[in-house]
Amino acid sequence: MSGETYNLVVNFIAIAMYIAIGVLVFSLGFMLLRWKTPKRRGHALRLLSSVIAILGLYALLYVVNFWIFLPSLAREKIAEANAYREERLIKSSIILVGDTAPDFSVATTGGETFSLAEARGDVVLLNFYSNWCGPCRRELPHIQQIWDERKKNPGFRLLVIGREETEEKVKQFCEEYDFTFPVAPDPEREIYSKFAHELIPRTFVVSPEGKVVFSSVGFYEDDLKKLKLVLDQQLAGLSVEKSKPAAE
Repeated sequence: MSGETYNLVVNFIAIAMYIAIGVLVFSLGFMLLRWKTPKRRGHALRLLSSVIAILGLYALLYVVNFWIFLPSLAREKIAEANAYREERLIKSSIILVGDTAPDFSVATTGGETFSLAEARGDVVLLNFYSNWCGPCRRELPHIQQIWDERKKNPGFRLLVIGREETEEKVKQFCEEYDFTFPVAPDPEREIYSKFAHELIPRTFVVSPEGKVVFSSVGFYEDDLKKLKLVLDQQLAGLSVEKSKPAAE
């Protein structure tokens, strides 16, 4: 419901309410004045009708406000917020959904080398964060949960990358918050600059074919739900492909 339609409906209800209140007052007054006459029945009926009308109008106003207008307004605001987030994502990104993920190689704090090219064939989750970033701190426990739930899947790879963070700072940060997922430093933004211009936290899911199938910026609960759904869909598809018999 638009604002103009809402105002028209509310104004109509208000006018009807004033009329009903006027009829109520008129009927009550004349019913008392003519209490001993047969006409009191007609005034009593009008009084009862006006009371019912007022209650009905209040109910209608409640329905319009809380069942129609406010939910419609909420959907409109959510749509505006989502459009803003999408615009923000596109403007700040170098790589978008559907693009081929750029290759990079980096040493993790665990002493291993992560190469995106060598991870081809697996489902890869990449997350960029910084130690000082508030939304990153709220998101990373969820990334840890994703890691704990899926790390035993041989087709799943995850790497959290500390943008503008040294190896020492990344290690200290993970130790402080008990994060055990694979993590690597990116002190000069060499990796990050392949994917985006600005803004963190930032998350990507790369398909076994090397395509970006999920991209998000910021920390939002609905993005987390979509992230988990995309991951599970990709992992399920990977399991199906691996279970197919080899062509003769």
